[in-house]
Amino acid sequence: MKVKDLMIPVGEYRTVGVDAIFGEVAAALADSGHRDVIVVDGDGNLAGVLTMIDIMLALEPNYKKLGKKDLGSDTLSNRYVADIFKEFGLWSDTLTKVCQNGYGTKVSEAMHVPAETDYLDEEDALEHAIHRFIIGTHQPLIVRRDGAITGVLRMGDVFGEITRRMLACHVK
Repeated sequence: MKVKDLMIPVGEYRTVGVDAIFGEVAAALADSGHRDVIVVDGDGNLAGVLTMIDIMLALEPNYKKLGKKDLGSDTLSNRYVADIFKEFGLWSDTLTKVCQNGYGTKVSEAMHVPAETDYLDEEDALEHAIHRFIIGTHQPLIVRRDGAITGVLRMGDVFGEITRRMLACHVK
């Protein structure tokens, strides 16, 4: 199976402008089945991607005080996580207040610009995409054909294909 067989065509994916605010993103995602949006510039070209993690990180600005080492540590014991949580005052406001404060946050302040490793070619094997997800590529993956963006590949859709194949193997 190729990436193009499982991707969501870019025309069917939720997009917001680079000047949109989180409130508009919430409205775009409501009842869409998507968990992230493609951010486009004034010409409709990809400017970035805004994911669930990007939004949650932006809603709690104290995460900026943590270094990448602290966020990516593989020694995330319960005590260590609790200490960091307390030391940096993470999520000290109620979720309602945090969301109210974040409603007007500009997408451009939180989106990430995909790195080259965040792109796949339509003709890439699905196994290649699985490898990208496992090694920690930012999700979703952006799909291209001849340099033009044609779709989005989400881990959940890939995992859905894996489970379908497992079930098909079991049925005889």
